[in-house]
Amino acid sequence: MGPTEREAGAATPARERGTGTAGAGSAPAAPAAPLRLAAEGRELRVTHPDRLLWRDPPVTKRAYLAYLARVAPLMLPWLRGRPLVVTRYPGGVEAPGFYQKETPAGRPAWVRTVTLTGRRPVRYVVCDDLPTLLWLGSQAVVEFHPWNAPVEHPHRPDWAVIDLDPQPPLGLREALELALDLRPLLAGLGLPAFPKLSGGRGLHLFLPLEPRYDEREVQRFVRSLGELALRRWPGRVTLERAVARRGARIYVDFLQNGPGRTMVAVFSPRPRPGAPVSFPLAWEEVGRLAAEIPTDSHRYTLLTVPSLLEAGAGRAWTGFWQARSPLPLPPGHGRQEPGGAQRGGGSPSCPT
Repeated sequence: MGPTEREAGAATPARERGTGTAGAGSAPAAPAAPLRLAAEGRELRVTHPDRLLWRDPPVTKRAYLAYLARVAPLMLPWLRGRPLVVTRYPGGVEAPGFYQKETPAGRPAWVRTVTLTGRRPVRYVVCDDLPTLLWLGSQAVVEFHPWNAPVEHPHRPDWAVIDLDPQPPLGLREALELALDLRPLLAGLGLPAFPKLSGGRGLHLFLPLEPRYDEREVQRFVRSLGELALRRWPGRVTLERAVARRGARIYVDFLQNGPGRTMVAVFSPRPRPGAPVSFPLAWEEVGRLAAEIPTDSHRYTLLTVPSLLEAGAGRAWTGFWQARSPLPLPPGHGRQEPGGAQRGGGSPSCPT
């Protein structure tokens, strides 16, 4: 059981709640004393709680931890039980950051880890609970990238990802429009899709899967979906890996489904001006945003998401796990489904 929203809010003492922001023109102040937090029986010591992680808008580490506590009940189900890769920005997002697979030094004994071997053994954090989430935030982890598979079967993903990455001058609106066109194609294959904003220019479509297939099978299948989209909309879609040759089209990135690959988690912030958040959407919201957004800016940020959650947003992925599906199969395998898709065991492929 994850923490309740009341428990998550209780992780930050009342005197530490609030925006925690500082005006851009405020005079330099003496470093704040370390902040002590308690969550689910664990205690955390947070150094430099008033250090700015974002300057536009100004968000301190203190305020960032309050955000993580607020979104924890909705974010943790997408992190729990999975190897986690993070990006850290100890000097704030305007300073150089770094990508980290290995568990950060100074890990509390109660933080769960798992060691997996690829080219070399790597000890990953597994973010199962609110204290671990807050500890990672205290380490200036800004982006949370869980594996596509849990530790119990790390090479059999239980979701696939279609990453829609619009190339300039295209932006979020074009990615939303393509997602709306892809939705009936996926539905015809018996694959429910759950959209989320990337937190940048693009959109991610998550497909819940029965964990029957290894990463390369899933990657091949998502590539075949991209090839199908390319045949249908050659002026809108590209699979070209070389950025210079993509043109003003939407790159369908299937590579994020390969071995050990990750995708930014729902509710994870991004290290960009505006403090955007990768936010889950209902399909009705995708349609509305496609009609409303004139640029790449949107309303889902570290400062706005808590109030959006209070208004009932952010719960569009309810039913995700109940929608897990096998992948379609080549002709002659399994039973025939309406629309020509096949179901059953074997190696997946995408109908042409």
